[in-house]
Amino acid sequence: MSKTIYYLGAGASYGKRDVDDKIIEGIPVVAEIPEQFSLFRSFIKNAEVQTDGEMVFQQTYIQTASNIESERRDMLYDIDQLIKGIQEHATIDTYARKLYLTGRTREFQKLKSVLCAFFLWTQLEYKPDGRYDTFLANVLEVGNLSLPKDISIISWNYDGQIETAYKAYTPNGRLAIFEKNIQGEWPQMPNNGVVIKINGSATFEDKSTLRYIEEDAENMSAALQVIEFYHDSQVDTSPMGLEFKTHLSFAWENSSNRGKMDDILAKTTEDTEYVVVIGYSFPFFNRTMDKAIFCGMKNLKKVYIQDIHADAVVQSIRAVLPSERKIVIESIRDCGQFYLPAEL
Repeated sequence: MSKTIYYLGAGASYGKRDVDDKIIEGIPVVAEIPEQFSLFRSFIKNAEVQTDGEMVFQQTYIQTASNIESERRDMLYDIDQLIKGIQEHATIDTYARKLYLTGRTREFQKLKSVLCAFFLWTQLEYKPDGRYDTFLANVLEVGNLSLPKDISIISWNYDGQIETAYKAYTPNGRLAIFEKNIQGEWPQMPNNGVVIKINGSATFEDKSTLRYIEEDAENMSAALQVIEFYHDSQVDTSPMGLEFKTHLSFAWENSSNRGKMDDILAKTTEDTEYVVVIGYSFPFFNRTMDKAIFCGMKNLKKVYIQDIHADAVVQSIRAVLPSERKIVIESIRDCGQFYLPAEL
């Protein structure tokens, strides 16, 4: 379906840092996660709770100060457990996979919910990576503001940088986004480019939790809303007509939508000739999925690697490319904007 695929990893949401390496825009990378989690914990711990009244959460129910305080304590405990896990493992993904493989299901689910809350906070705290805005300005079709049929995005990121950038073009519009944990009806394949999020999204519902928090900030502070979203994702809220579940779903997790995701991936990449890899290092435990995707690109001719450490990525990608075909690999070390190949 799409002649060109953008293949995104964490580096695609890196954004900018100031002279002291503090985040100006974008999402924290692995080396920044410990410090950022400490700041996130303070954000939750120091949230002001009005002790003399009640608060309305998302116009759905009334919450008391004492209940929020109890939920805050539970959340801080779970944050501390994840911080400890981060300190003991190479990456969050490594820790998550260990919990999954050892059957520690409750801890694994809490890890995903804490991660969702953390990434909501980072996107409330920092401006989005401006490269997404420039990219969309270049490629969106006039009129319907959709990705053209010849361009699709496959992202390993669970942040909401793409969705946030798209809001600037059409506040009420939505890109065609596919991810495993969609709670509602599975969307139809559109006649335009799509976004496929292999690890799902750091949100608690099908629509953007970040947007809901921003729109309801006058009724309840962002910090208290994050606490509520987190708490409600841990309990059965169906009697109230609510269902907040984490949409983060790692590629190696099982899902009732797994077959549908595989089908979307196959249809999107069956005619792909060019791939632009941005900020993705092809880690070993994603290799099975990466190999399946790239080997499914029967017409693949060329791969562009946009990364400041492109040489290392070139070595890693060779392990997932079909060995029987000659595929050109070109390094792009200028990462100021997402690369637009001449073939577009």
